[in-house]
Amino acid sequence: MDPSVIVQAASASAERLTGWTPWKFGWGTIRRGAGTMLAGAKWTLFPDGTAAFDATVTSREDHDVWVVRHVDLHDAGGAILGSLTTEHPVDGDWRKFVRTMPSSAEDYRFRAWATFDVALWGHIAHLKMYSSC
Repeated sequence: MDPSVIVQAASASAERLTGWTPWKFGWGTIRRGAGTMLAGAKWTLFPDGTAAFDATVTSREDHDVWVVRHVDLHDAGGAILGSLTTEHPVDGDWRKFVRTMPSSAEDYRFRAWATFDVALWGHIAHLKMYSSC
């Protein structure tokens, strides 16, 4: 895929949740090509080095695919600390997450699970998600 169609989106919000204090990073609406990731998409990072993604995606075209190319962890100064990785690599890429959208008439829930180096926990301040449709 042509790299010019990949959109870089920094997290629109970040908040520490109560309890065991995970981070929740959220985004507003992201549009790319015929696809849309609706406002409210979020990555939740947990102190044990795991992460969960929850979003709703849709497309104006049948059989489209939303691809999260990679998600970078950043410190407060903007330096890249590392990336989220999956246990189920797509096309050999441990940083890629994919959701197919068979019908343009439907919205689809995009769920993904990832891990990161737990040693980075105290330094994480922002996420950047690179995605395309």
